[in-house]
Amino acid sequence: MSEELPAANATANTTAPTNNSQEVIDIDSDGSSDGDSQEFYTFEMGPNYHKPIKSNFFTRVKNTVLDDADSVAEKKIWVQKVDWLLEENKTAHQTGEYDNRRLILRRGQEFKLKLILDKAFDSKKHWINITFYTGDRPAIGKGTLCPVPVVPEKKKLDNKEWGYQIISVEEKVLTLRLMSSVSCPVGYYKLLIESYSEGDEIGEPYVTSTACTEEVFLLFNAWCKEDPVYLEDEKQRKEYVLNDTGLIWVGTHRDFEPIPWNFGQYEICVLECAIYLLSHANLSVAARSDPVKLTRALSALINSQDDNGVLWGRWTETFPANSTDPTEWVGSVEILRQYLLNEEPVRFGQCWVFSGVFTTLMRCLGIPSRSVTNFESGHDTDCSFSIDCHYDAEGNPVDDLDDSVWNFHVWNEAWFRRGDLPPGYDGWQAVDATPQEASENIMRCGPCPVAAIKNGDIYLPYDTGFMFAEVNGDKIWWKVEKNGDMSVSYIDRNAVGKCISTKAVGSNDREDVTINYKHPEGSKEEANVVTKVSQFGSRKEYNVKNVNRDVSVEIKQEKTFMGEEIVIPLEVHNKNTRSGRTITVSAHLKCCAYTGRTDNKHPHIKSETSVLEVSKKESDTVEIRVPPSDYMKKIKAGSVVKMYLQVRVQETKQVIAMQESFTIKKPTGIQIVCDKVNVKQYEDFTVTCTYTNTSQTKLTRSYFYLEGPGIRRSKKLYCGTVQPDSSIERKLTLSAYRIGERPLIAKFCNSKVPNATDSVMITVEHADTSTIID
Repeated sequence: MSEELPAANATANTTAPTNNSQEVIDIDSDGSSDGDSQEFYTFEMGPNYHKPIKSNFFTRVKNTVLDDADSVAEKKIWVQKVDWLLEENKTAHQTGEYDNRRLILRRGQEFKLKLILDKAFDSKKHWINITFYTGDRPAIGKGTLCPVPVVPEKKKLDNKEWGYQIISVEEKVLTLRLMSSVSCPVGYYKLLIESYSEGDEIGEPYVTSTACTEEVFLLFNAWCKEDPVYLEDEKQRKEYVLNDTGLIWVGTHRDFEPIPWNFGQYEICVLECAIYLLSHANLSVAARSDPVKLTRALSALINSQDDNGVLWGRWTETFPANSTDPTEWVGSVEILRQYLLNEEPVRFGQCWVFSGVFTTLMRCLGIPSRSVTNFESGHDTDCSFSIDCHYDAEGNPVDDLDDSVWNFHVWNEAWFRRGDLPPGYDGWQAVDATPQEASENIMRCGPCPVAAIKNGDIYLPYDTGFMFAEVNGDKIWWKVEKNGDMSVSYIDRNAVGKCISTKAVGSNDREDVTINYKHPEGSKEEANVVTKVSQFGSRKEYNVKNVNRDVSVEIKQEKTFMGEEIVIPLEVHNKNTRSGRTITVSAHLKCCAYTGRTDNKHPHIKSETSVLEVSKKESDTVEIRVPPSDYMKKIKAGSVVKMYLQVRVQETKQVIAMQESFTIKKPTGIQIVCDKVNVKQYEDFTVTCTYTNTSQTKLTRSYFYLEGPGIRRSKKLYCGTVQPDSSIERKLTLSAYRIGERPLIAKFCNSKVPNATDSVMITVEHADTSTIID
């Protein structure tokens, strides 16, 4: 085989030499050609990354011109065209949804192609060499230069290595069955074909080389048992690889709700963006074969902290002009489209946005992935595997010293085998693209086995200790004296890692996966994990004064809507069978963001202290009441009410400390309606979006935002100002091109109205072929 490879995107004349001449095309370093120009098409997107894709192919003559040119031309065989059998291959590889005219395949699985030759193929006189290659400097040893040997007809193709068989010969048409290696890197591949003909009297064969200007894209393969990302259950494969929409849970562990998300992994900009990111990652082309290395690299590239990645993270009340409030996004596609076009981070994202984009890229590349929400998520800043909280002698919170506990935090799980670890750690791997703490000096986290988090194997890579503290850290309450001395007064071992949630397979229900991350509270297994973590980490065991702990407190709270009085009943139980208890209950209510940080402008809502006399084996209730006038002007979109609660027992000196967050619900007020439930592909239909402002607040600078799989572009419909107790309506004409049942997601965007989202399902049917414009 020739060592010289064709220049990328070069074009050349496909005509074989005739008579006494032989045409040789000189290919310039910039990929241009002195030969005839050829037609090509371009995509709408990306001045630099959606490069022209040639609609046909070229051949390049490499043999020396002989004296008897007529006889040479007669003996030579040329590949005039390659038929990629797009429909057949995409159907077999379940890649037909990708909005891409290239052939997209899953590695380690058979595919077919046809070679159209200039003359009839004779197996006794002709033979074919095939090579696929990827990257700038392909090499056999790195798995990026892939010669494809002929496999005997009676032998089965083995996906451990590349190979091909001729399955039919019909005059000038040669049909091949090919196999890619299950361990090859994912990405774009070029094809080089060398056609050999019976040689001259000295035995040297005649050879012509055909380099295809089309590229093939190889993905990971969750259907292939030999691929590390193999997922056995077909329903799970459909959910975690093929499903292009989903739900992400937000809120608090007492009051959570799903928000719809358009992953949109089949859209044309997504695959291009994935390759662009990988080309800018600190990752060799050969390393793209390993899902462990690839997911770790992408977890850094989703955020912009170190490497000009996809999203800026910002956690503030307000956002600059010409940027997007994270609560306004409803999907990943527009984010990736903007990033690809502008080549700079998109402003702005928060944890669920980072997670949604990461899920999109993982599924696009063929790796099973899902977004996972952890309620009461600890943020351990000092590797102690504990969350520190502080209060003063009067029971007031000293929260500027605290580790944060997020009301919720969303990360990802990706499914693959861990060949770099001992047995027992395959399956779901936790990965977090939200920039929180640096890992090996880069803002990234994971992948770490979920099984390792559960079992306290915090020494295993990557970042297992940090993830462990998010779901299983102890909350340590410190009493701060006036002179600055501190002492531990209370330890809550069940405060973080609650109601860990993801979308259920095949439905819009919530699946609780807490048991995957934690052993049952109070179990022997949990105690063993605590002991192990203490041995391998810096976690300390603090001694709390040994007192009679016969008092408990239970928080009872119903949902509160904006404009209603907040009522928080606290039930205090005296379990002592001999004597009563004098119990002081101190509650402090503040506004805070979902990250647990208090609002510095309007932090305080109310403080209240009550003293209860509770008889033996009895209970009493105290209610914390907050009228609307005390919180209405302080609560921002996305904010919650955070209660710092301290309970002190006079007789025993027992102390109970708690933090709880409560959402203030707002009516969504939004409705989206389509004039047709069933629409034809490319056929126009009308969408009507309505928002009703039930508050007494004027909503300025408002707009509707729409996105959905198979809708060409996301849409913004500006509404201007929506007056109190009034409605606004906007209509929009859309068309869809992706077949099947598809959700259209609409959000009413205003800084004072969080999560005003609605969706409607439409069924897109095949269009009449006469209506399709090529």
